[in-house]
Amino acid sequence: MKTLEELIKNLEIVKAYYGSQPIKSFGPYKYLRINGISENSKKVEDRYIFVARKGTNFNGEAFIEEAVKKGAIVVVRESEINRDHLYPGTIQFQVKNIKKALSSLALNFFENPQEKLILIGVTGTNGKTSVSYFTKHILNRLGMKCGYIGTLFYETDRIIPSLETTPSILTIASLLKEMVNKNFKVCVIEVSSHALHQDRLLGILFDIAVFTNLSRDHLDYHKDMEDYYQAKKKLFTYYLKQNAKTVISLENEYGKRLSEELKDLSPFLVNTENFKCEALDKKEGLILKIKTGNREYKVSTQLFGEYQAKNLTTTLGILRAMGFKIEDILEAIKELKNPIGRLELVATYRGAKIFVDYAHTPSALEEALKSLNSVKENRLIVIFGCGGDRDKGKRPLMGKIASLLADEIILTSDNPRFEDPLKIIEDIKKGVNSSKPCRVIPDRKEALHFGIRSLKKGDLLLVAGKGHETYQEIKGKKYPFSDQEEILKFIKTLQNQ
Repeated sequence: MKTLEELIKNLEIVKAYYGSQPIKSFGPYKYLRINGISENSKKVEDRYIFVARKGTNFNGEAFIEEAVKKGAIVVVRESEINRDHLYPGTIQFQVKNIKKALSSLALNFFENPQEKLILIGVTGTNGKTSVSYFTKHILNRLGMKCGYIGTLFYETDRIIPSLETTPSILTIASLLKEMVNKNFKVCVIEVSSHALHQDRLLGILFDIAVFTNLSRDHLDYHKDMEDYYQAKKKLFTYYLKQNAKTVISLENEYGKRLSEELKDLSPFLVNTENFKCEALDKKEGLILKIKTGNREYKVSTQLFGEYQAKNLTTTLGILRAMGFKIEDILEAIKELKNPIGRLELVATYRGAKIFVDYAHTPSALEEALKSLNSVKENRLIVIFGCGGDRDKGKRPLMGKIASLLADEIILTSDNPRFEDPLKIIEDIKKGVNSSKPCRVIPDRKEALHFGIRSLKKGDLLLVAGKGHETYQEIKGKKYPFSDQEEILKFIKTLQNQ
């Protein structure tokens, strides 16, 4: 519980009303007790502040009356206060910038926890999750209690299901506050292009900002690759502390461009000739040669997938930027495992191995298939689909990559949302080379069953697209579905027959 005076400091207020009366002095209201803040009218409770923010799909100002009925005693809005919609006993503030107001209120309510932690922000198309996950685990191993906010889940001293990669400032502030209360020292946050474009992180400044790579994704939202790149770049131009450090991977051209455009920040460059991890052996766990300047180290890991060498290199760059020596973290590297749904070995059946990967972009699918191709003994079979109501242009590209790098293809449904799954599959097929066996099985469960039944000794089966997800989204509803659970359940059924 906080007083109104504590919360509204720094708020740029244009007008204010208490019921129908203009507020000229906040003196009579400064000790008003506030129990919480919400931008969702359905989550408003007694003595709450309701922030009527305009979102992508809804305008919060349409729900002010509902919020007041549920107990909001303060309403914050950006538009002119309508004299016909003034509520007895309710304060309304008109502010200059609703996003800044929400951030200021949220951070003040949770006592500015962002100032009490080392914050690491990781952005890029692929690798955000692995880099963040590896960083968290190594820092914990080195005695720096580290939290995580990202795609897989949110982790303080407990695991909270993740609804989006980078949540609202209200959620972030509450999670950071929980970490501070539990004596965490660091938090690593996956920063999405949507969050940057929507100014979802206003008020958060990072000690270390990290760029992994950029490739085609989210072009249903961003108008083109340039817009997508500029959204990612905002992490480095708007969200850094004064003496912040930057880590940029040069694994593709966008990293090289960013490093040039940010050269005044003296970024720490990784995945270069002088700072990289090279896979010496890939079959069971990656055996890596780590090169840093004139020194080389050899380490055996439990990681799988050659592309994880790049992600680990970026992680090492973060740790070097924090002042750790490579020698101090070699033991922690040995204990690392792939995050859930990142080229995760789920099962072995009939001498074949079954992997689940989140690959839902052309570049991610390519990396996963290349990694498996380098260790296959027989066929490489891939099962995948593409999400509905998302970038349609990447569908034939993924079909082309699958037909170039896999021996057999099974096309199925992913999260079709409001699209026809068969139409999505037809779009993918436009890129598939007809010389490769390609089967269409729209029902994902049936596709998994068929793929598992067809396995022979030495085969590798990659189930791509959903990774850690535990649902399928169809016509606005989420149905429980986990690739991992379905694979294990079906193999148990086959073994019991």
